[in-house]
Amino acid sequence: MKKLIFSALSMFMLLTTSFAGTWEVLCIKQGPIRGYSLPVRNLDPTATVAPAPQTGYPIPARSIPTKANVAEASDIVGDMNFVSLGFGGSIIMKYSQYVMNVAGDDLTVYETTWGNPRCTPNVSESAKVEFSQDGFTWVSAQACHNASFDISPLMWCQYVRITDETNPNPAISGDGVDAYDVDGITVVQEGTPEVVLARSPICDYVQGVASQFVGKAGNFPGRGIVSIRKNILNAEVNDPTFTPVQLSNPALRERSGWYNFYSLGFGGYACFQLPYTVFDTPGYDFKIFETTWQNKPCPSYPEKALVSFSVDGISWSTETLLCKDGSVDMSGIISAANFIKITDATNPSDFGGGADGYDIDNIFILQTLLPRSPVEICSGSANVRKSVIEPTNNIGYDGVPEDMFALELVGSNMVTDKISFLATIAEEGGYNYSIRNSQGQEMTSGNLEGQLYDTPTMDVNINNYPQGVYFLTLTSNSGKETVKFVKN
Repeated sequence: MKKLIFSALSMFMLLTTSFAGTWEVLCIKQGPIRGYSLPVRNLDPTATVAPAPQTGYPIPARSIPTKANVAEASDIVGDMNFVSLGFGGSIIMKYSQYVMNVAGDDLTVYETTWGNPRCTPNVSESAKVEFSQDGFTWVSAQACHNASFDISPLMWCQYVRITDETNPNPAISGDGVDAYDVDGITVVQEGTPEVVLARSPICDYVQGVASQFVGKAGNFPGRGIVSIRKNILNAEVNDPTFTPVQLSNPALRERSGWYNFYSLGFGGYACFQLPYTVFDTPGYDFKIFETTWQNKPCPSYPEKALVSFSVDGISWSTETLLCKDGSVDMSGIISAANFIKITDATNPSDFGGGADGYDIDNIFILQTLLPRSPVEICSGSANVRKSVIEPTNNIGYDGVPEDMFALELVGSNMVTDKISFLATIAEEGGYNYSIRNSQGQEMTSGNLEGQLYDTPTMDVNINNYPQGVYFLTLTSNSGKETVKFVKN
């Protein structure tokens, strides 16, 4: 698993070899020495001077939080360049860059015990070490003295929380009179925030075919699908151009003729790496947009897809069926996901010529990485990772049949000497056009010339037409489409 994660990250994240990142102590709650007769006490995380001596807590030289900021892999006897947590104490630290998940272990927490970090029944200073991307959702492991960690299932983390779990019984903890000490943390590989949270990469995709080519000899991926529908970069995760209104109402997402989507084609699929780990939380976790130019919802227009999830990009969860726009809940499917895959499951026989299966407009994560203040993180009061956008379905909207490929005017519909229009030829046999006046009288007609899946532009001279309202109609074997224009 780790090998694949490293390979995927190397394709899109700027991983450095000379690290610019530094650790910062956000908060520390120091426990007492030898026992739990005293509650933990909050230390100033920015303190460079030890607090005044206080009976029952570690000595001042062991109580300066900033000593945890720079890691020391080894110490000489008597060196006090660490901070003691005390029995039951804890510390939360933040990295200024991003700790990346690579092959093997990803970071090391040091508790050197003056060069003798033996983890035995007689010398056992131990702690729980946890990792987080937002300071709210944590994944945990155990440490005993110096310890290295794989941060899986996270692809990256920025926060580390260390909580002392040393047994205060002298027979167990031995000389650990003030429990687990933090000498610092080192990182195996880091990434910059600007790149880590950039557009999510495509991990794999194969475009299927359009309906005319299903079952014919000589097929190859994508054959028959118009080129403007083949740009995989149009299928974004958390498309930054979406407004909240568009996200909550897919009918406002696109107008007829926009191509800001990727067509899977019949039998096609696409896999995306998520910008952050999505955990299963109550309610829906994703919203998949397939707007189809405001067309009717399922079941009247049954474009379908199977959605599955993965932690490592190798093993995939069971599939959830969607028809058109839909929301997905990971509950009972997977507890955390770093990858999402969408596979077309549309039946070609449900559509006419030119149809090309399920389109991906946007994959929206209904959990956002909200900025957290140190107070929220240290108090545990940070809110659950949920967005304010409520998942909705695209229902009750009639529009352009997708297999017609919309007729579109070039420029304004207020014209003087000519009318220009374009359309993608999505059927064998071509298209015919006609122009009629407001009384229904035909003014002219002709053919839209072009090869299959061309998008030709046609100019028609209307200089001699009287001023008024006219209707341009484009007709194919399977239907027709009409737009209105005005001659000045």
